[in-house]
Amino acid sequence: MGKEEEEDKSRTIRSCYREIENRIKEKKDEIANATSNKFVSIMNQVEIIHTEVTKPREQVADAETLLGLTNILMDSVRSNTAVCATPPEFVSCLIKQFGLLKRHKVLSDNSYTVSWLDIGSCVSPIFMSGSGCRTMNGPMLTVLKQRKPVVRAKRARSLKRTHPEEFKIAVDLMSDTDRNIHVMFEVLKRRKKVRVETLILNRDSFSQTIENLFAMAFLVKDGRVHIYVNDTGARVVAPRNGPSAEEIRTGVATNHQFIFRLDFNDWEEMKEYVPYEKEVMPQRYAFDISSCSAKSIDEDGIGIPEGIPIDTQTQFVCTV
Repeated sequence: MGKEEEEDKSRTIRSCYREIENRIKEKKDEIANATSNKFVSIMNQVEIIHTEVTKPREQVADAETLLGLTNILMDSVRSNTAVCATPPEFVSCLIKQFGLLKRHKVLSDNSYTVSWLDIGSCVSPIFMSGSGCRTMNGPMLTVLKQRKPVVRAKRARSLKRTHPEEFKIAVDLMSDTDRNIHVMFEVLKRRKKVRVETLILNRDSFSQTIENLFAMAFLVKDGRVHIYVNDTGARVVAPRNGPSAEEIRTGVATNHQFIFRLDFNDWEEMKEYVPYEKEVMPQRYAFDISSCSAKSIDEDGIGIPEGIPIDTQTQFVCTV
């Protein structure tokens, strides 16, 4: 089909739609009449022309025609439903169609009865079952069934223990820290006033010096000792009574803190500054750890596993 023939065909389809639209506008009332067949005939013509629609302009004309028919149909439905039957009219219609007259001796006592059997026969087609698939949800039998007991598989318990010695070591380390704090406080109670470097220094072990500083930090935090500067400019540690339980509960007691920087070089200078045998904290010796494999002993007797280097350049800053 050539291009000119396609344009002629498209023009013909659009002209047919315009003709139908004009007919709808001119004979709107006749088409909307329920007793007229013009609506059906116009709808059939639209269906026939619709099979030839291929281009957008033709589709627009088809949609406009269907919109006009839809508006006419809606107006017809509104006009028919606007005038509804009243209850008296409905009852009168039932009596007229299905009423039976009963005559009595008294003339004024004539009454009507309604044949409900005839009414049921008339409306029964409305309530007939519709076509489709009939289904039922759920089981057909309603007998109560006993639930099957759930059988749970027994799980084998794991009998393997993982490093019980490590937990014991952690407990021992915690008790050593508490013991070191107790020993330091007893030393302060006996001596009353001790210089800071004399209290924390261990001439034979840098690590025990750090531990002594750590213990002193806890005593300062709990308020059991205080640090002050004497007349000569030296820093002195002295014991004092800690806060009571009531003061701690009410918030009257406050925590204290201090900052003390100490590295290996400071420890070397401290050994030269403090006179020999003036240290007040006792020497602590290593405990035996049977779970450790190959290990060496450092200068203060603490077991060190082989292959782990000791960093002597570490700086320790204590803040509590």
